[in-house]
Amino acid sequence: MSNSRKYPQADIKILYAKAGGRCSFSSCRKDVVLESTHKEKKKQIGKIAHIVAHSSNGPRANSGFPHDKLDTYDNWILLCPTCHDTVDAQESKYTVDSLLEIKAEHEAWVADQLDQGMSSVSFAELEIAAKAIASGKHSNASDFQVIPPGEKISKNGLTEFSRSYIAMGLSRSAEVGRFLSSMDQIDDGYPEKLKSGFRQKYMELKQASNGDELFMAMLEFAQAGQTSFAQKAASLAILSHLFHLCEVFEK
Repeated sequence: MSNSRKYPQADIKILYAKAGGRCSFSSCRKDVVLESTHKEKKKQIGKIAHIVAHSSNGPRANSGFPHDKLDTYDNWILLCPTCHDTVDAQESKYTVDSLLEIKAEHEAWVADQLDQGMSSVSFAELEIAAKAIASGKHSNASDFQVIPPGEKISKNGLTEFSRSYIAMGLSRSAEVGRFLSSMDQIDDGYPEKLKSGFRQKYMELKQASNGDELFMAMLEFAQAGQTSFAQKAASLAILSHLFHLCEVFEK
């Protein structure tokens, strides 16, 4: 099933994030978010496969499955077009249980790769990641104050999903702080330029989203289509640091 149906956007962003933007088959793991000809836009070629069929006569149909759960993250697995067609063509092989297992194993692999990437985040990765956020416009906003991350998470309606990402990113907050201090010596006002880009994108995205959907949209912006887990980790580290440092998300 493609993304043409009106799916909950927060669920789509969570699906792509937890799958690392890759096909969930361990024998494939092809990137399903590709470069686009449009500036700063990416093309999603992934297919959202329903684990329990959306229709009563589809693969792995179950009339007793709650209808309001059919089009949600819990009932989806992200696949490339080829693997999607394979799954639906071989219903007896790819059962509900086997797809849930494939999904869980892939998401565990992605989390492990991101964790490994986070442990090796260096100046080089942070410099590349920062370029995606910095707008180059200097802003002297004065109402950005630090409050405890847990308090900010609650006030912005973020669930355990976003909390786990923020916690992972904050594990490298000290490295991000040192990076920003170093860059400030080279380019006066650099940290503020970075924060300005963060604020600008946040104000744009908050018009149409909130909660986990908004946080994941910010992470998508920060990662700027990076496929390397080291770069994904660096982007998450910067986003988490700025989330804590700047009062951009609601008080």
